[in-house]
Formats: sequence, structure tokens, C-alpha cells
Amino acid sequence: MITIKKSLNNSMLLVDNDQREMILFGKGIGFGAKPGTHIDLAQVEKVFLPLSDLKSRHFLSLTDTIPAAFFDISHEILILARSLCGDKLNSVLLFTLAEHLHFAVERSRSGQTILNKLSWEVKRYYHLEYSVGLQARARVNEKFDVELPEDEAVNIAFHLINASSQEDDSTAHQQVELVNRIADIVRYKLGKTIDTQSVNYMRFITHLRYFAERVLAGKIALSETEDFYQELMRHRPDAMTVSWAIRDYVQDKYQLTLPKDELTWLSIHISRLMDGQA
Repeated sequence: MITIKKSLNNSMLLVDNDQREMILFGKGIGFGAKPGTHIDLAQVEKVFLPLSDLKSRHFLSLTDTIPAAFFDISHEILILARSLCGDKLNSVLLFTLAEHLHFAVERSRSGQTILNKLSWEVKRYYHLEYSVGLQARARVNEKFDVELPEDEAVNIAFHLINASSQEDDSTAHQQVELVNRIADIVRYKLGKTIDTQSVNYMRFITHLRYFAERVLAGKIALSETEDFYQELMRHRPDAMTVSWAIRDYVQDKYQLTLPKDELTWLSIHISRLMDGQA
């Protein structure tokens, strides 16, 4: 039985579900809600994780200090992001984004601007997230009658990158920097122009994004694809040489040893780039 403990704002309720605190979201469900009464689940749009740790308690505290309008627009952005980037985004984004947008609007109104040093990298390697960031920035500008700086679209994209990770402590900035560094290594080793608009390059960058997430989480796969690895050694030693340069960088930077399975997939993508070089 789900019992209301507190109305956090017009769209959010703190409830008790079998002696576990949870937050429910739904347009208007908090209006007139009375503690001790039961909630109609038909009104609930989203159920958030139980409030069982310090991080969750922090999210709960945000509802006391941040106006409900920021949670409402963050919910809109979350729906938009999931429609474009997939359902992988976790629900924590509602809270982290609401907190970020609240401070962004306050900074804008006081004339403060914070530049993002990785704007170019996000625009180049995270097209969908940046697209959501642009649309989100426009919505915030209209809703709160402000003019957020252009880099806020990038900052919003960073929140989406973090929310797409399976690791709670992931750092979007580190992920973007690693993707960019590996792409630089590949461009340097190939020594020729790469068609960055090609399907093969887009697939390579997508692979790098998940690869970077695994590296930063320290969860590199331990499987060894010996047959494919030996085939590439024989037929594409040029691509394998580039993947070894990536291996050496990761080993030096993160003290991680890449197994043959990771090197195999990197080499396959790199060989496709080499075949399509200008």
C-alpha cells in the first residue's frame, strides 16, 4: 500500500511503500494531497528510487529549495532526451538537471557566465545529447525569460552523458576527454584525412563512447577472442598497430590492461576507417 507522507510540490509526492520512502512524479498529483492518504497510481507518471542513501536524501532536500517549475521543465527535458537518446537515461537526471538549471538561471540573471572547455568535443562526438541541450536551453530561456549562454547546451549534454552511464560516480568530462584523446591518437597514427561524416566514423565514435565508459568504470571485459585477434594480426597489422597505441595509452593513463577482445573490436573499427580514408 502506497501512503502519502508529504507533498513536495504540485508535481511530486514523498510516499511510503511498505516502509520504504519513495518519490512519485505526476502533473498535479501533489496539489491538495494529504499525508496519510493513499495515492491513485493512475496519476503517477514516474516512480523514483527508494530514498535509502545520502545521495538520495540530497535529492529530496532539493525539493525544499528549488521551485517546482524547474522540476517540471526537467521532466519535459527528460522525456525529450529519452525520445532521442533512448531509455537508458536514469531518473536521477530529473534532480541533477533541476539543480543545474536553477543555478544556471540564477547566474544568467546576475550576469555570470561559465565557459565549458569541452564544448567542441561535445558538439563533435555527442550529437544527440547536444541536440537535446540546444532544445532544452531554448525551452528554459522561454519559460524563465532569460538568455542562457550557448555553453549551457553543452552543460545540459554533460548531464545526459552522466545519466546514460551505469556507474553512479561516472564523470562526463573524463569520458569526453578520453573519447577525444583516442580519436586524436587514431587520426595521428593514420596520418591521413578521415571522413568524419561517414557511417564508419560515426560507428567508431559510438564504440569509443562505450569503450571510454568501461575504461573509466574499470570494467573492461576479460574475454579473449583469440581467433579474430590472430586473423587481424595476419590481415590487418596496420589497424592492429593503431589499437596497440590505444592500448599503451590506456595502460599508462589508467593502469588498465586491455584484453584481446577489446583490441579486436578497436582494430575492426579502425580498419574500416582506413579503408574509407580520403
